This record gives sequence, structure tokens and C-alpha cells, in this order.
Amino acid sequence: MNKKLLSVAATGTLLLGGCAGNEESATTEETNDQLTVYASTFALKSFAEEIGGDRVRVEMVIPPGADPHTYEPTSKQMTDIAEADLFLTVGHDLEPYVESMEKSLANENVTFVKTAEDITLLSDEDTVHVHGEDEHGHEEDEHGHEEDEHTEEEAGHSEEDGHNHGQYDPHVWLDPMNAVSMAEAVEAAFSEQAPDYKDEFADRLSAFKEEADTLDAELQAAVEGGSKSELLVTHAAYGYLAERYGFDQLPITGLTPSEEPSQQALKRVIEEAQLHDLKYIAFEDTVTPKVAQVVQNEIGAETVTIYNLESVTKEQMDKSYFDLMRENVKALETALK
Repeated sequence: MNKKLLSVAATGTLLLGGCAGNEESATTEETNDQLTVYASTFALKSFAEEIGGDRVRVEMVIPPGADPHTYEPTSKQMTDIAEADLFLTVGHDLEPYVESMEKSLANENVTFVKTAEDITLLSDEDTVHVHGEDEHGHEEDEHGHEEDEHTEEEAGHSEEDGHNHGQYDPHVWLDPMNAVSMAEAVEAAFSEQAPDYKDEFADRLSAFKEEADTLDAELQAAVEGGSKSELLVTHAAYGYLAERYGFDQLPITGLTPSEEPSQQALKRVIEEAQLHDLKYIAFEDTVTPKVAQVVQNEIGAETVTIYNLESVTKEQMDKSYFDLMRENVKALETALK
């Protein structure tokens, strides 16, 4: 790889230079010894930094605040990624652009790592069900069959648009145990690329697992300590949290936040929120659907901030997965009380 060639060049300079040259070359060699890593989501960026420490240089593909459901990498990013060592993805074809990127960069040295391949995904039916209607506004008849409001042509377009994740929830990392599984995949990839530092990576993975266990207990306590069993959220991103800790998410929009619900679906969400006397709505820091503000005004709800960790704002970029997940602990404590 390029970094190996640069290390050889640094060694040559070391032999030719004096004492000052030795110091400069050593610094150059140490810098070039880092793995260059790109990550498709903020969560993966954080995992890579936690496991890699100063042995890696990590960049996130999605700019701060961008919508990962619709983002397409720029030509410059493609060039930069082609020169990297690793590209970390969730997998399961959940990032719409990754498949074409992998084909385009097939002759380059960058290795694509699908970190969640071994994790069973939740479908939208698994994560959301509100009084006989799913999150897309499809009602069920008396036999439990859906009566789809869309025509076959509209349904076909939905499947081809490339941004619906196949209607599987991609936010697997919100369950800390899934985060551990993804971190293990990251650690394995780093150890393969830089075997001289595999013991360091393993030690950091052990520390990550301990922190994840602590976070798991904190999330469980936050949910068990509340009187509510429903969390009103702007979009259906929190199925893995709900599944692990035993509450129901009540989303205003679907898995893709740009999908607006039908008037009938919106009415049902409002009725459900009023039925359970929900006093809070959990807004995300990067997405604020107008329909969520309609629901907030209709039921007079207060707001809390919750993070799905696909993307974050510029202000959160220096924080870690555990920092923001602990903010989610506070949000659950407030919203479910």
C-alpha cells in the first residue's frame, strides 16, 4: 500500500540524514504508519476511533448534518477513498451508494468491511404497529391483510428508488450488544491490516465491551424506571432500542424521514399519543419533519433530543458513540417518566 512505500522512503531519508533528519524521518514514518479509514456512519466512525486509537485516521463519508438516506459521495471522496486502507459499512446493502462504489473501486487497494453482516435486521413490521395500521398508512382488513393505498406503479417506484433500505431498519448500533458485534468486525479488520498492533486493538475492544455493558445497564434502568411504555419519535429509527429494552416506538414518519405519512396515519399517531397521555416527543438533531411539529402542536408535547447516530451535527462530531448514547439515556428517562 501507499503507506508502506512511504515508510520505505522515510527509512531511506533516515539513513542519509543527520540527527535532525533522523527525528524528522521518524515522525514521518510514524504518521504514515496509520491506517486510513473511511466510515459510512457516525457510529462506525466512533467505533473505529475507539478501537484504533492513534493507529488510525478516520473520516466519515457523510458531512455533518447530511441525510444518509439520500447522500451520494462526491468525485473527490471517491478518489480519496480509493487511496484508503479500509471502508467501513453497515452491510446488508443498507447504504444505497456502497454497492456501486465497491464495483467502481474493485481494482483499488481499499478493503470494504461489512460490519453488521451477522446481525439479524428488524423489518418495519417488526418495529412499528399502531392500531391496525403500519407506518406507511396501510390499513389491515378484518383478516389482518393490508389494504395498500398505493397503486402497483407507485409500489414499484418505491422499491426502485434505492433509499428505502428494503424496509429494514439499519440503525442496528442503537442496541449496545449489536455495537459490540460491529466493533469486533472493526477490530478484526484493523488487526488484519496492521498485525503489529493487534494486541492494542484487542485491548481497546475489551474496554469497548466493558463500556457497552455499562451502557446496556443504564438504558435498561432508564426504561424500567419510567411509567410510559411508548416513545413518540420523529421517524422509525429506534426499533433496536425498543426491541431490547421493552418499549414501543411511536414514529411519525417511516424508516426514511422524508417519507411523509398519510393524513389517516397522522391522525392515528395523534390519537395513539393522546391515548397513552404522552407528554414528550423525541426530535433528532439532524432531522425535523414538519409533520412532527404538527403532532407536537396538536398534543401540546414538550421536546427531548434523541440521536440515531447515522449522522450528527458539526457540534457533535468530536463526541463518541458512548457520549451520545448516554444523552439518549437521559432522553428516555425524561420521555418515559
